[in-house]
Amino acid sequence: MNGNCNQDENTSESFLNNPKTVTPRGIAIKLKLTDLIVNVFKKHTLEERENTFICGTALTSPKENEICSKWPKPWLYSRVFILFAITFIGLVALLRVFRNVLAYPGIVFIGALIVPFSLLVFFWEVNAPRNINIFDVVKIFFLGGISSLLITMILNSAITVGEVDFYGAILIGVTEELAKLIVVAYFARGSKRKYILNGLLLGAAVGAGFAVFETAGYVFAYGFEVHTMMKIIYTRGALAFGGHIAWAAMSGAALVMVKEDDRLKVKHFLNIKFLKYFIIAIILHSIWDMPIYIESSIPYIQVMLTLVAWIIILILINAGLKQISSLSFNGKAKAESNC
Repeated sequence: MNGNCNQDENTSESFLNNPKTVTPRGIAIKLKLTDLIVNVFKKHTLEERENTFICGTALTSPKENEICSKWPKPWLYSRVFILFAITFIGLVALLRVFRNVLAYPGIVFIGALIVPFSLLVFFWEVNAPRNINIFDVVKIFFLGGISSLLITMILNSAITVGEVDFYGAILIGVTEELAKLIVVAYFARGSKRKYILNGLLLGAAVGAGFAVFETAGYVFAYGFEVHTMMKIIYTRGALAFGGHIAWAAMSGAALVMVKEDDRLKVKHFLNIKFLKYFIIAIILHSIWDMPIYIESSIPYIQVMLTLVAWIIILILINAGLKQISSLSFNGKAKAESNC
C-alpha cells in the first residue's frame, strides 16, 4: 500500500471555486470488507514488498495532502503468516518425527508469535499515513508487550484478583486493559501521533506483545506434554483475533481520536469519546474471561466477542480514513490556494 494515491482532485478544485458547496465532511469513504483479502491472492513483486517496508522516515512518509484515504488493501500480513506457519510446521516435524526436543522452545515461540504478529503487520499495513516504520513497530511490540505485563503484575499486587469468577474476570479486564493503555499512552503521547490509525497500530503492537508473552507463559506452565502444548498454541492462536490485540487497538485508536495533534493530557483520558471505547474493551475482556460454560467444543462466547470487537475496529478504521480524507482535503485546498 503506497502512501501516495490519486484522490479526488476535482473535489478540491470545486471547493476552491465554491467553498460553501463542498466540505471535507462530504468526502465519501466506501467500506469494502473484501478489500481486506483481495490482494492476498495476487502475486506481488519484490519492488512492492520493498516499497511496503520503506516507510515512516523523513524521506518516505507522505505529506498530509498526499496521504491515501482510500480503503487500504493489505496483503503482506498473509505472507508473514505463511512464513511463520511453514517454520512452525518444520519445528513440529522435528519434534514429532525426529524426536528432537531442541525444537520445543522454537515451537513455543513461533506458535505464540504466528497469529499476533501477523495481525500486527495487518494493522501496520492499514496505517495509511505510513508515518511509523517497521523498526518502531517491532520495538513497541517487544517493549510494549513486556512493559504492559510488568504493569499488570504491579496492579495485581495492589488488587487481589483471587479466583477467576465473574468478579475476578472484571478485575482482570480492568487491570490488564489499564496496563496496556498506560503503555499505549506513553507511545502516543507526542503531537506527531495524531491519526486514529496511528493509535490503532500502537494499541495493536502493545496488545500483540502482551498476547505473545502470555501465550508462551501458558505453554511453559501447562504444556510440557506435546498434546497439551499444541492444544494451547492452537486454541490461543485461533482466539488471538478477538483478544488482547483487538482490545488494545480499540483503546489506542480512541485515545488518539480525542487527542488529535495535541500532546497527551489528563483531559483526554476523561473525554467521553475515549471512555466509551475503553469501557467497551474492558467489558469485552471481562466477559471473555468469565466462567460462562456452554456444552460445546466451540467457544461460542469468544467467537461472538471477536465479531463484536472487529465490528468496532472496522468502525474505527473507517473513522481513521475519514479523518485522513478530511486532513488531506484541507491540505490540498490550502496548498492550491497559496499557488
